[in-house]
Order: sequence, then C-alpha cells, then structure tokens
Amino acid sequence: MISFSNVSFSFGGSVVLQDVSLQIKPGEFVFLVGQTGCGKSTLLRLTYMEILPQRGTVVVGKYSSATISQREKPHLRRTLGIVFQDFRLLEDRNVFDNVAFTLHVTGAKGKEIKKRVLHVLADVGLSHQRNKLPHELSGGEQQR
Repeated sequence: MISFSNVSFSFGGSVVLQDVSLQIKPGEFVFLVGQTGCGKSTLLRLTYMEILPQRGTVVVGKYSSATISQREKPHLRRTLGIVFQDFRLLEDRNVFDNVAFTLHVTGAKGKEIKKRVLHVLADVGLSHQRNKLPHELSGGEQQR
C-alpha cells in the first residue's frame, strides 16, 4: 500500500504539492501523467523517499517518511516498480556491476550477489551483455 496523507512540498518559495492525499493498493497499476512542472517527479521522489515531505506523511508498505532511515531506503526502493526516463545507471560500471550495486549496498554477500545478478540478467535477456557499459546498450536494454 502506498499512502500520502496531506503531503506538501515546496522548492524555494514555489509550492509544488499541497495537501496531497492518495492511496494505491497492493497490485494496483498506476500511470502518473500531467503537464510539465505539475509535480509528477516530486510525487515519485517522495514515494521512493529520495526527498521527504515538508508536511504530511508518506507510507509505502512498512516504511513511513516520518521514521525511515537512510539504511532502509534501498530496501524500500526494491519493493517499488518504477521505470525512470533517465535510467540512473552508473556510466563507469558494466551491466553486471550496475545490477549488483543495490544488492551490495543492502548487505548481500559476494556469492549471493553473483547468483542473483546472473539470474536477473537471464530473466531479462541480458546475460550476453553483462560486461558492457551502459553507453554500449540500446535504450530498451538500459531500461531492463
């Protein structure tokens, strides 16, 4: 469950979101659309808690914006299925290392990381690309 309760956020003096309340149930598929500058990216950044609300509370599963620690944020983000326009890949790391990075940050160990990364790459059809850098991949491959 994703829940926003009276969430507000401003950049400088500009109000981007004001008193937003919403609920998204588990398994629900949601599109976020709107005009440029209306707060879509801010809403997403609040959802995966890159930024925290200045007022109100965001709850995603068991994580609350009121109590989440920096160490918990990667765990939260693994529970979300968000596809970004900019793929946020580490340009100086190959495909394998980009996939392994989050596992490493969340405390997984070497053998487990290798096993899980190889499995994920096979699932998305990128096993043969594992040693390539992001700029060597197509846009669709980067997104996977």
